[in-house]
Amino acid sequence: MRRILVIYLILAACTKVETAKQSTKKAVNKVTDAISAPYDDKPDNAAEREKERFDAAYRQLESFREQQRRQQQAQQEAAKPPAWFQFVPVQKEKFKGLTTEQINQAPVGVPIDGDVKGPSVLRAQVYFDQIHFSVGVIDGRWGRNSAITTWWYQRARGLAPTGDLDQTTYAMLAAEMQYAPSVKQYSVTADDLKGPFVHIPDDVYEKSHLKCLCYESAKEEIAEKFHVDQDFLDVLNPDVKFGALQEGATLIVPNVRDPQITDRKDFAKITISIAGNSFNAWDASGNLIFHAPTTLGAGYDPSPHETLHVVEITPDPHFHYDPTLYHEVPDSDPDAMLSPGPNSPVGIVWIALSKEHYGIHGNPDPESIGYSSSHGCVRLTNWDAEEVEHRVSVGTQVSFVDTRKKGMPAVAR
Repeated sequence: MRRILVIYLILAACTKVETAKQSTKKAVNKVTDAISAPYDDKPDNAAEREKERFDAAYRQLESFREQQRRQQQAQQEAAKPPAWFQFVPVQKEKFKGLTTEQINQAPVGVPIDGDVKGPSVLRAQVYFDQIHFSVGVIDGRWGRNSAITTWWYQRARGLAPTGDLDQTTYAMLAAEMQYAPSVKQYSVTADDLKGPFVHIPDDVYEKSHLKCLCYESAKEEIAEKFHVDQDFLDVLNPDVKFGALQEGATLIVPNVRDPQITDRKDFAKITISIAGNSFNAWDASGNLIFHAPTTLGAGYDPSPHETLHVVEITPDPHFHYDPTLYHEVPDSDPDAMLSPGPNSPVGIVWIALSKEHYGIHGNPDPESIGYSSSHGCVRLTNWDAEEVEHRVSVGTQVSFVDTRKKGMPAVAR
């Protein structure tokens, strides 16, 4: 009897163990993503962790050193100029008779300063445009806007700022752009030709009758698309009759940056040099990330000498012509309301500042930017204004500096 009881108790215990195993197995099967691994229950050692915080022994790992070698090799290969990229002393250059390939592979004459034109200047202007250091309108000819852009580029890259495009500066700029072509071939599209194109009268009241202050021609529209002077477009395409353009026609155009059409709000601060006609934008770390020539007020219509901020951003704005804001116009003249368009007095965007009637805006005459004075506002080319529209935010600080030419670099005077 006693033996039977012992056997029964053993069987009961075995049954419980088996039941427990089955229950555990069922639980494990339910959690299919459970991880089986050794459990490290070693307590955290804060002192040891602090010691390891600055341990640089990882740099000696073969895998790390190999990765460094590959990166250095890639950088050296990328910075190595192609065989055709050669510096030569400045000499008279021309565009006449040059093909796209010949313009792209022309030797670079340095240093560039004074009244110089040719493929060397064009390449520099395009490269600056590509890295968001705009020269305004691209025309293949050196001048104040290009020199000021060079000065700011040199400052931003740690070079001695002179405004002259010497070999050291040019070599850095070209390597940064990886020796990209300065011009490219472009096939005219149906959109380029569809318009509407309108004649823009000089009289503001006649302008007020137009439903759109649109482009006047396909040539003007294409010129703005590629940031190029219309006359220079003729130089690059001497055999093209722009008045009779057809879809599919091939043009030679500057290889400029793509338009900024989406928001990328990275401007932390804007500084505008009144004497130097410069628009500069800085990121939150204090890096210069955008430069453009600008035209500001003078004489009876000075730009403000203070720090303001952005209060509103309006794409494709209507323009209210108010005679009381113009010293040369009688206050008794009637108001007028002008429709939007690239040939609006404020171009394709209006960025209002915290001082009434003052703002940053586009302009219908890109060739004038950086040279002629405005009625107090900050004028940019339409393509530069469009980029600012997408990179600036309401509340961004806008400081007006360098109100006098004293102390300005010679290139900005």
